[in-house]
Amino acid sequence: MEKLCAVLIMLSVAVPAVAQNGFTDYGVGANVAESRGVVVTQTADGRSLVITNTYDESPISYVLVTDIDSGETKQYSCPKDVHNSPAYGSLMHSNGKFYTTQGSIFMELDPVAGEWTFHATGSPIGSAYIGFTEGLDGTVWAGSVYQTGLISFNPQTRELRDYGRMDDEEKYLNTLATDDKGWVYCGIGTARCNIVAFNPATGERRSLVPEDKRVQGSGNVYPTADGAAAGSASGQYYRLYDGQATPIERSAAAPPRSVYNIGWGQAGGTFPDGRRLVTYRLPDKWLDVQDPKTGETKRVEFDYQSGGVLITSMGEGPNGVVYGSTCHPMHLLKLDTNSKTMEDMGPIPQVGGGNFCAIACQGNTVIGAQYSAGALWAYDVTKPWDPQGKRETLGISAQELMAASECKDGHFTYLAGHDVAFLCGDKFGAEGTFRLTAPAADKYYLYILPYQSERYCTVQFLFDGKEIGEPYVATYKDTKVGALQAYGPFDLQAGEHRLTVRTLETKGQEPWCAIVAADLSQEKRDSLIVETAPNPRVLAKWHDDICRPRTALAHPDGKHVMMAGYAGYGLCGGGIGIYNLETDEELLLTADKDLLPGHSCITLKALPNGDLVGGTSVGAPGGGHMTATEGELFIVDWKTKKLTFHMVPVPGDGNIISIQVANDGLVYGVSGGSTFFVFDPNSKQVVHSESFSEYGGPPRHALQLGPDGNLYAMMSKAIVKITPGTFAHEKLADTPVNVSAGGALVNGLLCFASGSHVWTYEVPGL
Repeated sequence: MEKLCAVLIMLSVAVPAVAQNGFTDYGVGANVAESRGVVVTQTADGRSLVITNTYDESPISYVLVTDIDSGETKQYSCPKDVHNSPAYGSLMHSNGKFYTTQGSIFMELDPVAGEWTFHATGSPIGSAYIGFTEGLDGTVWAGSVYQTGLISFNPQTRELRDYGRMDDEEKYLNTLATDDKGWVYCGIGTARCNIVAFNPATGERRSLVPEDKRVQGSGNVYPTADGAAAGSASGQYYRLYDGQATPIERSAAAPPRSVYNIGWGQAGGTFPDGRRLVTYRLPDKWLDVQDPKTGETKRVEFDYQSGGVLITSMGEGPNGVVYGSTCHPMHLLKLDTNSKTMEDMGPIPQVGGGNFCAIACQGNTVIGAQYSAGALWAYDVTKPWDPQGKRETLGISAQELMAASECKDGHFTYLAGHDVAFLCGDKFGAEGTFRLTAPAADKYYLYILPYQSERYCTVQFLFDGKEIGEPYVATYKDTKVGALQAYGPFDLQAGEHRLTVRTLETKGQEPWCAIVAADLSQEKRDSLIVETAPNPRVLAKWHDDICRPRTALAHPDGKHVMMAGYAGYGLCGGGIGIYNLETDEELLLTADKDLLPGHSCITLKALPNGDLVGGTSVGAPGGGHMTATEGELFIVDWKTKKLTFHMVPVPGDGNIISIQVANDGLVYGVSGGSTFFVFDPNSKQVVHSESFSEYGGPPRHALQLGPDGNLYAMMSKAIVKITPGTFAHEKLADTPVNVSAGGALVNGLLCFASGSHVWTYEVPGL
């Protein structure tokens, strides 16, 4: 056993330090970490603890353990031989131990002793584990992402077992459940949903979803209190028992069996004394615990040492400023190449743990392409940075509602990024109740301001136990404030009254909803909030077709901006989304109808005549099934938006990572296998090709056009200068660090990222 101790991570100094050959390290861009799941527990000696999985760019990951009564927080490093890798799921066991993974390594934490009491490789195919459950006999089960691997750990015998792959084609084993017959059930996706039953005693594996029902999406399973399990796939619910699936109505499912497993984005829980963790803000270093007996909320502040979070993209903005985006969580960075200073501008709450995968600029507007909403953002640099906008609540705010709330078959969480009280139901029929006060006996109107989102369900509002109005449909393609719901007037006595929101069974949706504000008022109201638009703001969303953007472009016509990338989870073949800043018109070119089926455009530029030229990837990183084998170059006629040409520039390579159009009108590119090539759009021929593998691999946005007409390639291990016309190249310098993300060339500085650090290279002669 290895004793845990607080880890101090040595960070680069904030003042830029010049390294050899003109390289400058500006240090960590965003000195924060991301929460990868938060649980609560109470120790045998009565300590109430909050345990948090974290993720940042530290070489070794860590957990934070906060005693909510003493206020003490300890930062514990993972075992030294465990490489840092993001956790996707975890389990607070009934034995008081905390189970999680780092990559393929399964780990057991004893929060009382402050020790990692077990760690070992779970499976050679388990690159990350997302689904966790606790069996009736106490066995811990975990399912992996990318290979649907299944492992188990017996806390008594200390045996860790690998059972191999549960689905030979799908990639995500998201949820797990067990029954009292010894069967394990796996909820699988994302290209073709499935529920698999596995018998660990015999090794038998059964696919329980009929082949004609295996559509795009994921199966979901959970254990039930009757010793069985329940599951759903493709809108059909099942009772799962003894390796069989019996179709049922959702309402016929037994109540869930209590298992404290969480996903990486979850935070919440109730202590044995009734106190609840209502908010956990790791980047902001505080948490809130509410006591429902008194209605009081206690804030506990904490601190930790971070290695900073990964920078995924950088792009040129106006006035010599380069902008960068981190992920997990997302912060926007600002590097001023004039003053050579860097600033962390902070998060965009709606982006959350996602990121801007690519950044471009049209005039004074910085354009960001967002994962995972597939949203195109615009930031007007001439106006104040205000990512949340202003929302003034005229009624009772979400936080105030949370302070006087209770739940049945679910729990409330305050989502600070949206400023809502979020009801996460364990099942349909879950209810959340808020206590409202009428100061005197009189007539009152009841106002409710709901929230809408893609996965929310239909809800029924109740007042003092009686249904009011028609059910409200909270499902909407965008996440936004809904329409004000007004009821009454009611003749009320002075004192406490109860507003309840009940989740109704809604096919294909989750038992989720959220409330922005509510109020009892003697006045008629048109709204409960006053809002001002945020800056930056969302221009358009194309979630299914461009869930994972990889490139953004400001068209030389001065009014169009666009993005392209991979399709959503379970899909293959991404599109190009185009937006007109003058008319607010949007247009989507899809892979299947307008571009190349099975391909995703991951690098995009404009030719001198305005036509689009792009490079594709055949990958399907969200669990889809690949249908093509080689990346292609293509040309789209700008006037007609029609595909006019496509070809394979590098035979055998599935990815065209970065292209650039030089002043000679030729297209220069680098493939995933580090092949440098030159394409002539007039002759439609590749006129040059050679390997750049000695310089490492190409990061995103590797190729930049200089004011001298030369091209500059930021490879992972070297900076390379390319001379158009002759196609000659020379290595300018070996990089002192691995280049993980490009890139912009501004004021003679090549700007790039290495992990969480921002770097520049001063190009000789520029």
